[in-house]
Amino acid sequence: MRGYFTVLLVLAGMLCRLFCYGQHQLHDTIAARLQSAVAAFKDKHHAPGVVVGIVHDHEMIFSEALGYTDLEHKTPVTVDSKFPVMSVTKTFTATMLMQLTERGVVRLDDDVRKYVPEYKVRSDFPETAPTTLFQLATHTAGLPRNTPADYNFTVSWDRWALGERNDPFGWFSTDEELLRSLQFIKLEYPPYDYIHHNDRHYSNLGYSILGIALQRAAKAGYREYIREHVFNPLGMKNSGFLDNTGNDPVARGYRYNDAMKTMDRVPAFRPYAALYAGGIYSTTGDMLKYISGQFENDGDTAEVLTPQSNAMMRYLKIGWKPAFPYVLHEGAIPGYRCVVVFNPRSRVGWVILTNAGDVDFNEINGQLAGIVNPLYEHHPSPRDIRKYVGTYRLPGGYGSLKIFLEQDQLYSTYLLPDSPLVAEGADRFKAEGRNGYSIHYEFVAEGTAITALKLGQFVWYREE
Repeated sequence: MRGYFTVLLVLAGMLCRLFCYGQHQLHDTIAARLQSAVAAFKDKHHAPGVVVGIVHDHEMIFSEALGYTDLEHKTPVTVDSKFPVMSVTKTFTATMLMQLTERGVVRLDDDVRKYVPEYKVRSDFPETAPTTLFQLATHTAGLPRNTPADYNFTVSWDRWALGERNDPFGWFSTDEELLRSLQFIKLEYPPYDYIHHNDRHYSNLGYSILGIALQRAAKAGYREYIREHVFNPLGMKNSGFLDNTGNDPVARGYRYNDAMKTMDRVPAFRPYAALYAGGIYSTTGDMLKYISGQFENDGDTAEVLTPQSNAMMRYLKIGWKPAFPYVLHEGAIPGYRCVVVFNPRSRVGWVILTNAGDVDFNEINGQLAGIVNPLYEHHPSPRDIRKYVGTYRLPGGYGSLKIFLEQDQLYSTYLLPDSPLVAEGADRFKAEGRNGYSIHYEFVAEGTAITALKLGQFVWYREE
């Protein structure tokens, strides 16, 4: 019976997603600003086609599709058009890692050689410990970006870009070729190399090894596992895996030739061993469902991962790259670019898919964030803020303060009793002080009740 009810809960969640995914109508002026930003982005980067979708919680609030998936046949882009998501695939592989960790099939600190005995990578760095699954997932193993077995791809692309189009295009190595190459690879950086927080020693090779290890541990093929444990629970019915024959149902990829002012069609992408690092294709609607899956909390059904595992992935850079308050991942391969961005606090996110090879997302990401996120930032009403009112004490009675309400505005007896508390986000406030210094308040909630307050370097507990 327990299993029966579990199935019913999962089906109910899927149906809710299907029925709740109608697009919410934004105010005309907001929609117009978003449409203008997308059009300017397309024109600036000479993109044959671009599609942008924005989600709040589990509801698509905006979508815009411009241009063509196939210039030769003038096939228009729609929100249902399929695009490779390239390196965003790594977040799916990282999700597989966390699922298997939750089930006890693998551990994050497992030596990769437990699953990939072919891993014979050498190190010239003293006292190098065995490479773990966690290191592969966080780009901290010190591995080079790619295996030298992918030499054919690099040469083929350079020749193609130089205008030599007669030779067959070579893509990535096969799994077998990649595994054979591991005996020739040395670590390029010391493991856990200390670098700027916005940087990573990014390794496609590491994620290919991770994917191979995980499918061996799961005793299931990667495609079948992701389809059953990620796509299906989230209702991602239009997502799949790129075919090594190049017969994929995806948009054609292009590169703008600035010298000739022409749009050159790029050979169809074939992932081979890069499957685990960049082999998934999807649509705007499906990727918005994937983003919505990141917003699950303790009150939701954990369809893919527990809230704790989702939080770990963000905080520890397992697959995702944090750029507070946002989390993101880009994807790039000749002929295509994409980006997935979301804000866990405001539960807003977006995806941009395009069949152009040379694209910079920084400007449009900033525009979308500036237009959409303020609409969903938490601004508590006078009725809401009453829950913060009360007396808060330090353990042991070392100090106490009161949060009180006056003319529908919160105040604190701590140092600045005449400065109102101004909302900064969910359960966060600020009291403007003197000399450019402010006091910041972060309330702690258990369910709907406020139980404590983080102020300074202490936790103040609310009296019952």
